[in-house]
Amino acid sequence: MDDHKAVFVPIISQKVSSSISLKEMCAGLEEEGVPYRISAEPQEHSSSLPISILIKGNQFMIFHEKLPEGQSYLNGTAGLERWGGKNAARLVKGLPLCLE
Repeated sequence: MDDHKAVFVPIISQKVSSSISLKEMCAGLEEEGVPYRISAEPQEHSSSLPISILIKGNQFMIFHEKLPEGQSYLNGTAGLERWGGKNAARLVKGLPLCLE
């Protein structure tokens, strides 16, 4: 499979102590039927989807390509991972975000 044309949400998990559950984040994406890939380096992934997720420590940030670089669209902490994954998927699909 050609990764340069693959369709998935990149999840970049930096190697620091983290209480964020990747399993829950991925479950939120899966519930909405959106594919993902997990990596330690942002340069490893090129996707045609406009969304990416960065996990750093006990926080996650969801980015959209139309926002200025470094500005996140949604932020969350441990305990909100499934909500974050679900909303990242809904952004991809153009659906309203979940408030809960």
